[in-house]
Amino acid sequence: VDQDKAKDLVKLFRPDREGNLTMLDFVKSIDAVYKDFRLLSASIENSTQIDRAFENIFNIGFYAVVITVTLSQLGFDPLALFLSLSSVILAFAFAIGSASAKYFEGVLFILVRRPYSIGDRVHVSNVEADTSFDGSPGWVVENVTLFETTVIWGPTNERASLSNGSLANSRIINLARSPQAQLFIYLKIPIDTSYEKILIFKSAVEEYMKARPREWLALNGFRANRIAADLGWTEYLIIIQHRESWQEVGQVLDSKANLSSYCQEVAKQLNIHYKA
Repeated sequence: VDQDKAKDLVKLFRPDREGNLTMLDFVKSIDAVYKDFRLLSASIENSTQIDRAFENIFNIGFYAVVITVTLSQLGFDPLALFLSLSSVILAFAFAIGSASAKYFEGVLFILVRRPYSIGDRVHVSNVEADTSFDGSPGWVVENVTLFETTVIWGPTNERASLSNGSLANSRIINLARSPQAQLFIYLKIPIDTSYEKILIFKSAVEEYMKARPREWLALNGFRANRIAADLGWTEYLIIIQHRESWQEVGQVLDSKANLSSYCQEVAKQLNIHYKA
């Protein structure tokens, strides 16, 4: 058996600890590969369109230089011709100066930064604003040109067109390029809970995650985050890492909700569930 191919298959299908895979999980894995190929095809087509648009802009500059050199060789003074039209050009420049600056800023934003691709889920925000610990809601990129970006709001399927120039000074969080989402679960436990029960609770969470290798990657943290002695509880912070990126935000949040419910059930069984 080729070990490298076997590892690739395990990484693709993610069977359970006994090596079993349900029909539903198999279909989900195949569907994920199919979606990746569709998105790759759409991204290649879109990149081709952007390259053609950039080529047209380059051609305009090239032919302008060619015309200038040709006029010079024919005995005309291109500078004199330009000065004769300077008043018209100056008025036109004042009229479209701000728009032109935004346009070229948007062109550089797409060609140089390349912050997203077709199908990526992105969140646009002010660079000085804080992001949410529960993940950032995002728009799905439908189409990209040198002038604008068309996006879809997933929950309602609403479409919007955004000027690339207006996006250039914003913070773009690309959820597709944010692999293995990290999540936080806060849990209140009575302050008089014994350390042994805390360890049992932690072990139960670890076993839950190990039994679901298609969802969870690691338990990155389990610690007391806040102690409220006057209220009689200790707040514990559970830091977990999902296998999917924030691009699959629905699946990530569903997994978090299921784990949160499991934590509450274990706390009740251990009699460490805090009641206000």
